[in-house]
Amino acid sequence: MATLTTTELAHIRQECARTQAVDYTKPVINAAAQAIEDYLENMLTTRPATSLNVAINAATAPVTLSVAQKKKIGAEVLARKFLRDK
Repeated sequence: MATLTTTELAHIRQECARTQAVDYTKPVINAAAQAIEDYLENMLTTRPATSLNVAINAATAPVTLSVAQKKKIGAEVLARKFLRDK
């Protein structure tokens, strides 16, 4: 379930408009942002047997990272990967 705040959604819309990356209405951008958030949330927390968790566990063995640790590392990787070209 999407948990982006109204302020976060406004920032996302403003950034998309500023860079002219998306020229759709507020509801469309909000829905897309919340779908992306839901997908990432599911991928990182509610499906522990997914390939991402398996890959992380294999890479860090014998250490097992908590879900919170995986989320934090994942968020930082996504931010660096997709924001570095800005």
